[in-house]
Amino acid sequence: MTEFKRVGIVAKPQPDPDTVDFERLTGVIESHGASVTLDDEAGRMIGSNGIPREQLAAASDLLIVLGGDGTLLSIAPSAAAADVPVFGVNYGGLGFMTPTPRDELESATHAILDGEYTDSRRRLLRATVTGPERQDPFVRDVLNDAVINKNELARVVELRASVNGEFVSNFVADGLIVCTTTGSTAYSLAAGGPIVTPDVDAIVLTPISPHTLSNRPLVLPGDADVEIELVSKDMQIILTLDGQRGIQLHSEDRVKLQRSPHRLHLLHPGQRSYFEVLRTKLRWGKR
Repeated sequence: MTEFKRVGIVAKPQPDPDTVDFERLTGVIESHGASVTLDDEAGRMIGSNGIPREQLAAASDLLIVLGGDGTLLSIAPSAAAADVPVFGVNYGGLGFMTPTPRDELESATHAILDGEYTDSRRRLLRATVTGPERQDPFVRDVLNDAVINKNELARVVELRASVNGEFVSNFVADGLIVCTTTGSTAYSLAAGGPIVTPDVDAIVLTPISPHTLSNRPLVLPGDADVEIELVSKDMQIILTLDGQRGIQLHSEDRVKLQRSPHRLHLLHPGQRSYFEVLRTKLRWGKR
């Protein structure tokens, strides 16, 4: 069992900071003999000092995220790179990756610190952008998805997709989503993509509102190298990474998506299963 001696807390900004009981949470953590470090947002909420979020993983053995999936996504790449596990408590919306409800904050934290948890290893995806107008490649890891889409009204974009160097198709659509199995329940699902359980080693390619109805989502092997070229010129095209950051793409840029060397350790207290989360969050079987 891993012993967590340094616990970092990441918090989503709340309209009323009193809805987050930092004092009780800190008490639970310290009762297990661990120290607490806040990120700068959590520190601001209680009038204390915190450290920048991107530095928190390196200073922690465990990260507790108080927020929704977006808050967890903001810390995921640095946590995965540092091999630091993450436990999420849902103070946000849907919460696929932060399914623990806030009223279970104390009991769930006790369980995690007592070693009563499951560890779901989630593979990240690495996005690399190269082009003649870029002095250095742009490289970022994502836990959910990389999305290439237009930034203009009433126009579609044409994108050329290749897998392992082999031409697949030109997609004429509103955009293209390349996602991990974790991201299969995010934007890709809303665009008609399949739900793929996180233990499957796969990458999913989902066109957004394609103009050819036979352009359907593709499930690719996890070690596939996906390359996207911009066929459309003189358009505003954006690469959005986990919904957290967007960069402008130039006309001759190439976007390569491939398996990241890093995995995220996503902890859940007790034995809550992936299908239980799906049933709850997607309200399967409800009328």
